[in-house]
Amino acid sequence: MSAYLALYEDRLIVSQPVRLPAAPRALFVLEGTVEVESANARVLMQASECRLFESPIELRGTAMVWSFEIGPGGVEQSPAVREMSLVLAHDLALDPKRPMVFRCDRVDFPAKACTPRHGHKGPGIRRLIHGAVMAEVGSEWRRLGPGDAWFESGHDPVVGRNLAATSAFLRAMVLPERLHGRPTFVPWDEHEAGKPRGTQRTEFFDVVVTLPGG
Repeated sequence: MSAYLALYEDRLIVSQPVRLPAAPRALFVLEGTVEVESANARVLMQASECRLFESPIELRGTAMVWSFEIGPGGVEQSPAVREMSLVLAHDLALDPKRPMVFRCDRVDFPAKACTPRHGHKGPGIRRLIHGAVMAEVGSEWRRLGPGDAWFESGHDPVVGRNLAATSAFLRAMVLPERLHGRPTFVPWDEHEAGKPRGTQRTEFFDVVVTLPGG
């Protein structure tokens, strides 16, 4: 069995609330203001905020919202995938019946920043918030602009070079439970380990979650 991580984009307007089922979900407000209502609480979120929700929620407001969601099974077989809002999805080699770590953070690049060649101890999806980055992932080179999303397995060597005055991306990772509270960054070799990171990381949450029905 497997799980999957999916990234969605929803443009909210006041007259059309969006209802989302229970799932571990990172909700990020790119622009605007969103009221998030669950059975037990109501939260007002502003631009650049990111929060974790696991119960069914309803979104109201005028805003652009990104959400990273974890689900059981493969992407193709899941009836929960919302194709009209889907940006990117990828299967994960994790047991959906076992607890897993859901981590979401923001990575900011100052001018001329370049990361060491590196990998990670787990997979995840990234999406550029603003700026421009040249991403070298394995043998692929790709110029990324605002809104571009990509998947990293963690096993391929990665280098990120900032091409703008400043750039930033949002990252959601799904990790084995043993990595709760632990770093995932792995320099590719001793030479790369001696280089500065070149980026600033802001963590939104790092939580052990279980999937509905797991």
